[in-house]
Amino acid sequence: MSRSFALRPTSVTPLSHSGIGVAGFYSMHLLGIALPLTAGLLLYGWRALIVVASVLASTLAAVAIWRRIGTRGHQLRYSHAAWLATLLAMMLPAHLATSIPDSRGEVTWMVLPAAGVSLALIMWLIGGLGAGRIHPSVVALLLLGALFGDMLAPRYVLHRDHVFFGDLLKASAPDQRVDRGDSWITRKSGGEFDAERAAPAANALIQYTTGRERPAHGWLPIQGLLRDSMPPLEDLIIGGNPGPIGISSRLTVIVGGLFLLYRGLIDIRIPLIICLVEFAILLILPVPTVIANRAQWRWIALRDPTVGFATAITFANYELMASPMLFMAFFIATSPSVRPMARRARAVYAAVIGLLCAAAQLYFSVDYGPYVALLIASLLTPTLDWLFRPRPLL
Repeated sequence: MSRSFALRPTSVTPLSHSGIGVAGFYSMHLLGIALPLTAGLLLYGWRALIVVASVLASTLAAVAIWRRIGTRGHQLRYSHAAWLATLLAMMLPAHLATSIPDSRGEVTWMVLPAAGVSLALIMWLIGGLGAGRIHPSVVALLLLGALFGDMLAPRYVLHRDHVFFGDLLKASAPDQRVDRGDSWITRKSGGEFDAERAAPAANALIQYTTGRERPAHGWLPIQGLLRDSMPPLEDLIIGGNPGPIGISSRLTVIVGGLFLLYRGLIDIRIPLIICLVEFAILLILPVPTVIANRAQWRWIALRDPTVGFATAITFANYELMASPMLFMAFFIATSPSVRPMARRARAVYAAVIGLLCAAAQLYFSVDYGPYVALLIASLLTPTLDWLFRPRPLL
């Protein structure tokens, strides 16, 4: 009798409450990320495919080793590792797939096996599927960001007439950048170049909102930032501004998330509340309305007559679209291992993420702020589950 009722260490997980098996859970999620992943392969070409394949292969190879170590190793699952590796690869830029040293003599390909090995190690330390309250892919990305820094900053995107088959590193020189006034869809071909080199929108935003921007003409209002330093908003929505492989096309991220919602795999409260709360907080928190000799900060900038409602809304839209917030909200924050179980607790959890996202993006990093916000909020999940646990009537 005792043997017939024995459970494996990973048989009781948050997935058990969703009415779907582990294999079905990951197969449906892979269908959900198929569209943003395909968009990333088109935007960044065959080098993006190498990044995904390298991270996936190195993760599975490392998991095969760690599965032999201790009781925690027996809890590692290849399907879980493959899913986390795919997520991690989608959060990395495609230019890492090269053995040619960059302008500073750094070889970027080494980041790819380091990503897979570090992800497997983090999975082993956490204890396998459903055992931890932090997301291994997020921890691995933050670790890579701390170790490699600017090597992970996106720099290139293929021209629209060289999608997928173009070489991402066959790009225009910095002094030959194309006119950024037109959107990626309407920009003319780069001629002999397959790709264009440009700074991602996230860089200009964090330089401005932290007051580090140094205006070339003595002063820079927030309207000047949006007009002169930001790409067309459609480049962030559809794709065309340098970014991580699976995040650059926010439209496909949303469609993939809606597919998961249609299949009943995620709770709509989480991404919806995250987006609404972050948007509202971005309109409230102090931002520089103009940078001259020093930054002039203003709470609720839309009330400033020099800014106005339209400019403040546009600024908030750029903050949302330039960050990986949507990808995090649909595909990571909804993970059963990190979100609370109680419905009311999920609403509080999502609101905390939205609040922390806005603050982290404005004053820390547009690229990593949403992941830091999720990491902090996920640590509160056990407390939220305890506070909102069902209580007996008697």
